[in-house]
This record gives sequence, C-alpha cells and structure tokens, in this order.
Amino acid sequence: MSLKLTHNELKDVLKVARRAAVAGGKRALKYFRSDVKVTRKLDRSPVTRADRESEKVIRHILERTFTGHLMCGEEYGWEKDILATFKWWIDPLDGTRQFVRGIPLWGTLLALEAEGEVVAGVIYHPAMDLCVWAGKGVGCYANGKRVRVSRLPRLKDGTLTYGGLRLFKPSTARKLLKAAGSSYDDRGFGDCYAHTLVVLGQSEAMVDPVVKPYDVAAVKICVEEAGGTFTDLKGNPSIYSGNAVSSNGRVHQQVLKALH
Repeated sequence: MSLKLTHNELKDVLKVARRAAVAGGKRALKYFRSDVKVTRKLDRSPVTRADRESEKVIRHILERTFTGHLMCGEEYGWEKDILATFKWWIDPLDGTRQFVRGIPLWGTLLALEAEGEVVAGVIYHPAMDLCVWAGKGVGCYANGKRVRVSRLPRLKDGTLTYGGLRLFKPSTARKLLKAAGSSYDDRGFGDCYAHTLVVLGQSEAMVDPVVKPYDVAAVKICVEEAGGTFTDLKGNPSIYSGNAVSSNGRVHQQVLKALH
C-alpha cells in the first residue's frame, strides 16, 4: 500500500475497517447488560473481558489484511519495536463506565494514521446499531448516509457537551460551566457518543478534558469530513495533546475563547 492513498484505496481500507470495528463491537455487545466482571487497570480505570476480546477480534482482522502496519490499541498496547508508516489506533470499548452500568452510550473506535495524518476512521455504537465512518476527501457517513455538522453560528443557540467535570482543572471547569450556561442546551454525555452528536449535526461542540490518541483519532477524521473542526484546547489540530474539542467549526473559536 502506497503512502498516498487514492479514493478507491481509501474506500477499500474503510470496508475492512468497518468490518473490524463492527465485529469487535458486536463481540463486546455480547457482554452488555450482563454480569461481566470488572477489574481495574494501573490508572484505576475499569476494564472487562468485553474490552479485551473486542480488541483481539479487531486486531485479527486488521493484521490479516494490512501486514506491516503498526497496531496501537488501548488494551494490548503499541508495538513500539516496529517501524511503520501506517498506524492503526484501536479503542475497542470507549465508555467502559457507561458499558458496565448498562448505558448504551459507548462505542468501538478505529482509525488509520498515515505518516502523522489520520486518513480513515470508524465510530461504531453497537447498542444503537449506528456506524459512522469517514475517509480523507471521501466524506463522512452514518449507516451509509452522508452526514454533515450543523450550521448554527452561535453557541448561545446551540448545544454544548463535555466529558466528566471531575477531569477538568478547577479553573477550566468554572469557565466551561459559564460557557454551558450561555448555550441553548448542555449535556455531560462524554466519550465518543458526544463527538458523534457533533458529527451528526445534533450538537455544536464537545469538550473532552482527558484523551489518548486512540480515543480521538477516528473522531478527528469523522468530524473534519463532516465539515467540522477538531483541535486540542489550545487550537492545535492534534490527537496527541491529551485533550480535545470537536465542533461544527462555526462555534469553535467561541468555545476555545470561553475556556481561556
């Protein structure tokens, strides 16, 4: 596979990526609303066999098709000893806290990064049977239908979502609450579901206080290909900053300004 992927090559990549994300998500769905055992990682975040089995399924499908690609997953780590131009970011179960409480707002995330640029991504919500995917220059789709972000120009007329308030610095949390108070509506959905709302045009912005690249790589390409904007809290379009803001683009600077 050449570095510069054509639209047809990207579409082929996305077919495999969708198949992998859906297969992994459906494996996790088998354990949803069941008495699945929850353990804690070193950072105290929860993990279940659904997370681990889902990632194994995804890796198996990708590795059969894309030999030599670097696999970077939340549960089984990064193959740091392999030098690869192509990297797959895998979050098999984003929103494990919701998952273990029986809340359907969790998802499977998968994205391909080519020499520092995310070029393809899939966000799959198994409990809602919703699959969102995008490719660089190809557009963004939800269950096969082209989707775009909203066109609302002002945050005061729109909806602001955000991750867990406990994860924000106190000073930033205060600014966020002030911004939320000036919006038409606000919700603390968190994780990939809130970003999906931005992609679908059902929310204008999402502020994510703590993220890893596997949390937002797929989000970035989907938001951008739907016509929106993705940056960190300082306005840098990076998945490596540890925080993120996705928006319809029109309210992006309003959100960044409010938080600073």
